[in-house]
Amino acid sequence: MTNLIWDFDGTLFDTYPYMVSAFTKALQSLGIDELEIDGDEIYRQMREHSLNSTVTKFSARFHLDRDRLLASYRQIEHLEVQLAKPFAGARQILAAVQQDQGQNCLETHRDQQALSLLERFKLKSLFTGIVTSQQGFARKPDPAGLQFLLQSEHLDPTTTFMVGDRKLDVEAAQHAGIQSVLFDPDYLLEVTGNPTLTIHNLAELQQLL
Repeated sequence: MTNLIWDFDGTLFDTYPYMVSAFTKALQSLGIDELEIDGDEIYRQMREHSLNSTVTKFSARFHLDRDRLLASYRQIEHLEVQLAKPFAGARQILAAVQQDQGQNCLETHRDQQALSLLERFKLKSLFTGIVTSQQGFARKPDPAGLQFLLQSEHLDPTTTFMVGDRKLDVEAAQHAGIQSVLFDPDYLLEVTGNPTLTIHNLAELQQLL
């Protein structure tokens, strides 16, 4: 394990509490009573599946216009996520990769806000290559973003791992011909898709470099 390609939300930064808060507020803005909203269920849907599936599920449940719910969520989430912080151990493992002559890269579905958060916590300099939604690559599990990073940063696929918190990260790694680390900090996920490794805190990675 020499090079790591990181996911952002739920892997490097603990953004899900703010995403769930934003989704709850979006539902309330469209007239749903707080007592009808289960934050734990929203979190599980986001973690085990995706934001899009969460929007689809809850717009159908509450008979809401899907596009209105998504637009409301996006507007609120941009402000909420600014409060997110890196997971414990993130700086240490990023620095260890760099010190061992490896490379850290990032592939995220998030926009430039991911870069702003990296800069705020003085982490951006620890990355050599970054793909955000603004490059326009197909979303994971499509491997296009990973393949771009492998080529542009001259990464050896045999020593490069994708680190992510969802099955789609594992699948993207497999499609790109690299190994994968599934990060499951709260022991929520059923391990599927055959990740190379499953970890529950980032410190576990450091001993594997």
